[in-house]
Amino acid sequence: MKENTGERFPTRISFIMFALRGSLGFFIVSMLLSAGTALLDLINPRIVSCVVDNVLGSVPVSEGTFNAWLLSLAGGADNVRLNLYIPALAVAGVALFGALARYGQFMSNSAGAEKLVRRVRNVLFSHTDRLPMSWYDKNKTGDILQRCTSDVETVKQFVSVQLTSFVRIILLMVLSIVFMAGINIPLTIAAAAFLPVIIGYSAFFHGKIGKTFMQADTEEGVVSSIVQENLTGIRVVRAFGREAYECGRFTEKNEKYTALWVRLMDLMAAFWSVGDLISGLQIMIIAILGAVFCVNHGLTAGSYIAFISYNSMLAWPVRELGRTIADLSRAGVAVDRIIYILRAEPENINDDVLSPDTDAKPLIKLENVSYSYIDGTDVLSEIDMYVARGEKIGIIGGTGSGKSTLTDILMRTCDPARLRGRVTYGGKDASQYPLADYRRRFARVLQEPFLFSGTISHNIGIASDDISGDKIKQAAEDASLMTAVDKFPDGLKTFVGERGVTLSGGQKQRCALAACLANADRADVLILDDSFSALDAETDSAIRKTLFTKYPDTTMIIIAHRITTIAGCDRIYVLDKGRVANVGTHAELITQEGIYRDIYELQSGK
Repeated sequence: MKENTGERFPTRISFIMFALRGSLGFFIVSMLLSAGTALLDLINPRIVSCVVDNVLGSVPVSEGTFNAWLLSLAGGADNVRLNLYIPALAVAGVALFGALARYGQFMSNSAGAEKLVRRVRNVLFSHTDRLPMSWYDKNKTGDILQRCTSDVETVKQFVSVQLTSFVRIILLMVLSIVFMAGINIPLTIAAAAFLPVIIGYSAFFHGKIGKTFMQADTEEGVVSSIVQENLTGIRVVRAFGREAYECGRFTEKNEKYTALWVRLMDLMAAFWSVGDLISGLQIMIIAILGAVFCVNHGLTAGSYIAFISYNSMLAWPVRELGRTIADLSRAGVAVDRIIYILRAEPENINDDVLSPDTDAKPLIKLENVSYSYIDGTDVLSEIDMYVARGEKIGIIGGTGSGKSTLTDILMRTCDPARLRGRVTYGGKDASQYPLADYRRRFARVLQEPFLFSGTISHNIGIASDDISGDKIKQAAEDASLMTAVDKFPDGLKTFVGERGVTLSGGQKQRCALAACLANADRADVLILDDSFSALDAETDSAIRKTLFTKYPDTTMIIIAHRITTIAGCDRIYVLDKGRVANVGTHAELITQEGIYRDIYELQSGK
């Protein structure tokens, strides 16, 4: 979904209006039906009042009043007195229409709520899918998931429950006071005097609830992160016997999270208890004053019954208004956490294509390239490198020497703000290429490949929607994967499980390599980032032989820790502490003093 590109949502309201696109009509219908139920709820007390005072009682009917209009519809007071089923049917009819209106309101509101959630989740997923890797480096996966699920649900509940009922609340409050004023103004003033008190204590709790909910929501993200890390890294936890430690770490964070929610529930309990107390006092005082007015000031029994009914109707929406104000703080926190994601600047990915210069030599060139961490420390310094078309380039170096960072720079998955120097591709600055077009020119295999839940065949053909079964099988053979696949009962249709958990490390690497080779005819450059590390020497040798003989014109950049993996490359770059220490062929480098010869002698036993 491209519509959210550039959306910055400066306010909570702008986000809500954005989220309501496509579902606003359902909520409008819901609010109209809610208003209709409010009006219908106000009719029955007048019917009862009319029957008690003007039909069963002896109170005369004044011309032009609502009661006079009701009696005229029923054929007059005498006719109603002889046929009391008429007002009973009227009350039942009003209740039936109210039930139908509530049903319509519920259906419309539910449809709008689900459409709102669908839209927000789609936009969030689309947006997070285009955020740069540097953003993910600063945000935990569990917290992102919590924002995209729990916080979205909080917004949904507020919009679909509190916000849509707001119209009904206001309408009931206004009409109840109007109808009450029509019966007795002093009693109405006494009833309305409680409104500022209820709104005042609701505003007081609003800030406290919002602050506590923010803390609880943040801690929920921490707990979710721990769960997500342990579920994905369960084998590591088991391998090192860290179950007790991880359980203790989770328990500590969970207790903190629980304590925050207990504090929040204490606030909510105090809020509702105060609300019940004030509402109960209001109803009791009005009942007592109403009885006094009946005895001393001529208030009729029917009017008293109607007034008590309207007062009860007033008490409920006032309490709901207080709840809406309190829940507004929770919804505001949730909206802010969602907006945080949507305000993050996405990568400018589009389908434009920029053709490289066909005569450009070399294909890739790095000139004085440096890259730093967030604190400014360089992980790569003054790198000069060139890669000609069809060359096989090897890169070797110790742990932390910047090998993988170098491939991130080549594929433009690093933070451009921390990159210095110039990277060209096909004679043009790499930054000139649209990201999607540029990255399609590369196929990359990581040292720790990620496999999606699905079959082996699905993971091999992950980069293309129209890849043939023969091509998938051929790529698996080139990656020496078929020897393992043939042992599985379902072959290439074998389900690999979440993150490829059912496969060994070497099988996962070969599956990822097969996916890379399946896309070799579309990509200009294959990057193998220490992707043979889990393979035995024999399989490593067989795959390299296939790569070098079957793909002679394909440009390859091979990162490795083993000398044998890159010995046959056209040129080898040796990295040491983020700098190029040596450059040359295998034969040249083993004759020179330096890291490469040290590694060679260590690994060969010479």
